[in-house]
Amino acid sequence: MEVATVDVIATAVAPIIMVSATGLLFIGVQTKNIHLADRVRDLMREYREAISCEDTEHREALRAQIVLFEKRIRLSRRALELLYGAIVSFVTTTLLLAVAPWIGHTVVPSPVIAGIFILGIGCLLLALVLEFLEMRAGLSTIAIATRAACDDPPRSTPSPGD
Repeated sequence: MEVATVDVIATAVAPIIMVSATGLLFIGVQTKNIHLADRVRDLMREYREAISCEDTEHREALRAQIVLFEKRIRLSRRALELLYGAIVSFVTTTLLLAVAPWIGHTVVPSPVIAGIFILGIGCLLLALVLEFLEMRAGLSTIAIATRAACDDPPRSTPSPGD
């Protein structure tokens, strides 16, 4: 290998690692998003069943959870969009770094390449902030569910002889 080729490969490694790291984050967020959607479907089913009963407190707790789950899904979706943007930025940076020696550094100046990479880092950081906000909303849904469970009056269970 020529020295220039080795330098190009070495220079392109950092953005490639960022693509891998961001891809792993993306998979985790996407998996969580699927579970959130499943939980909303379950809550909606439970809410429809609770309409016929007289327990308005339970219905209100379910409604509050559904609203928070909607917010969580929106935050998660935006985080996924930002992670997509980060991946595109890192792949673009890698391609520009790889072809720069052959097409000439003047075609794509280094500050432009650095700017694209920094844009990817910015997207990644914003996605992490949105995921943090989603996690906080998740704690709120847990608080609603536990409060509703703790406020339920004890139900009488039939004795074995009944």
